[in-house]
Amino acid sequence: MTWRGKSSYDEPFTWWGPTWASPVLRSISDLILEGTLTPVAAGLLWTLMARRASILVTAGPSGAGKTTLLTALLDFLPTGTRRIYVRGCYEPFHFLTDAAIEPQRTALLVNEISPHLPSYLWGPGVRRLLNAKDNGFLLAATAHATSVEDLVGSLSGYPLRVPPAEIAAFDLVVLLDAWEERGKVRREVAEVVALTPVGGGGGVQVDRLLRREGRGVDGAPDVPADTPVLIRLRLGAESFKREVAERADALAGLAAKGVMGPEGLATLQALGERWLPGDGSG
Repeated sequence: MTWRGKSSYDEPFTWWGPTWASPVLRSISDLILEGTLTPVAAGLLWTLMARRASILVTAGPSGAGKTTLLTALLDFLPTGTRRIYVRGCYEPFHFLTDAAIEPQRTALLVNEISPHLPSYLWGPGVRRLLNAKDNGFLLAATAHATSVEDLVGSLSGYPLRVPPAEIAAFDLVVLLDAWEERGKVRREVAEVVALTPVGGGGGVQVDRLLRREGRGVDGAPDVPADTPVLIRLRLGAESFKREVAERADALAGLAAKGVMGPEGLATLQALGERWLPGDGSG
């Protein structure tokens, strides 16, 4: 799967879906200024993704901005993470046995988990993707769902029948709300949810890390100390809340200064050195 030393997996594959042209990229700063993300929600996601938490962005309607949001959030991945673009129903998953690929430094990117187009991932490939998490790969994808219950139901029901515990390969589910207001589309992250597999019955535990009480109403993290996602990522509740607040302040400052694009990414990477994963927090 390599050509003159460059892997074809490193090239985006219909990442933006059936569009004639790629949309204008939006940075984290852009999304904060537009109200899609609050600084606190962005700080929460940055804290967890910096520790290689896998993420699934969901929304109901097409065009809600799932891919736009996910693409911006990829800036929160650890520096040096390789991005492999999964090729929908065409994907042979050769990267699982490619000795040149380091799973612990690689993110598998899926434009959408759905049956709508062959370029989206569906069928047996969905479980192969989820099981790749056990090999050390980070997962990042989008899907259509209006709630976590809707998501779990769609993947665990006919025809995929994915065991709910396997769906928890996605550590985080970000629920994106979109609606029309005064002739414009408004978008907001409504919830950030953590998933944890439950042994025995093969179920999934849902912990809501952040929830907006209504459109235009900010939400704040309120995470119990024993939340499994914090235990897995070796984060104590108090140190976690402190780090989220510090990262949120840093992001609010970048947005206020208009630091975006490549400059914004470089600044994020430099700032991230303050909170290195594995620093013993918690």
